[in-house]
Amino acid sequence: MGLLYDTVQRIDQVIASKGLDKFRTRGQIALKTGFAISLVKSDTPDDPLKQRKLVEAAAAVLGQAI
Repeated sequence: MGLLYDTVQRIDQVIASKGLDKFRTRGQIALKTGFAISLVKSDTPDDPLKQRKLVEAAAAVLGQAI
């Protein structure tokens, strides 16, 4: 599994622990990143730019560092 996929998994854990709406929250993150995070699978190649955007967007939406 790649770093990008692991980050999406951590995002899902935070969403669940905070009791947030999964689809709305992931949608907000996707809008900020510019790509659908639901399409990130375990075999998705890592991309440093996407990783950086994902971490920044998740922190902005979730209110905590990922």
